[in-house]
This record gives sequence, C-alpha cells and structure tokens, in this order.
Amino acid sequence: MTLTSELIWQDQQHQVLFDLIDEIKADKVDVSTFTRLHDYADHHFCLEEAYMEALNYPDFGAHLQAHNKFRAELKKMLDDHHSYDTQLREMLSDFLTEWLKRHIFGVDKKLELYIMESGRK
Repeated sequence: MTLTSELIWQDQQHQVLFDLIDEIKADKVDVSTFTRLHDYADHHFCLEEAYMEALNYPDFGAHLQAHNKFRAELKKMLDDHHSYDTQLREMLSDFLTEWLKRHIFGVDKKLELYIMESGRK
C-alpha cells in the first residue's frame, strides 16, 4: 500500500489494518484473525478519536459515526466468522479494503490536515 498519511503513526496503523484485512483471505483463517482486526481497528480509532477530542476537531461527530459503523461491521464479522467460506471471506476482505481506502482518503485526510496544522502530530 502506498503512503496513506503524512502522520507516521497514522500511516503505520493504516498499513497494519490493510495487512490484517488481507489475512481474512488466507486458507487457514480462524477467529484470531477477526479478533486481531477488530481489536487493532478499535485501537486505531481510539487514538484518532483522542486527537479529535484534544484538538476540538469540528467534524468529530461525523468521523466518530464512521468509526462506529466500521466497529459494528467488524463485530458482526467476528460473531459470524465460523460460517464464512473462502469466497465470502474474499468478498469481505475486498469490502473492508475499499471502505478503509475511502475512509482514509476522505475523512482521515481532513483530520490529518487538521492535526498537521495544529502542530500536535
């Protein structure tokens, strides 16, 4: 994946998320894959949300709503993982990858700019 953010911490976390999403396609995927993705995404979102709160980010509500929607999707996938065949896991991985790309290059870019301008990266 190409650089997703000028904020090193944010870019590195995005890269880990993409790697975890790719693991869903693996032949020997189990609940631990979905658990790690769920937990890491929550960790990443919590860090972004802490920045938004600390900096009084004006679009905090909308950004939080997007995070919560993704959290809910990941929770559902975690709960239902045992019924996923290879084709469905591939479709889920593609869906999550596209969602994450749109999120990163949409709302996260606005947050990145706000953080960079604040000087508190």
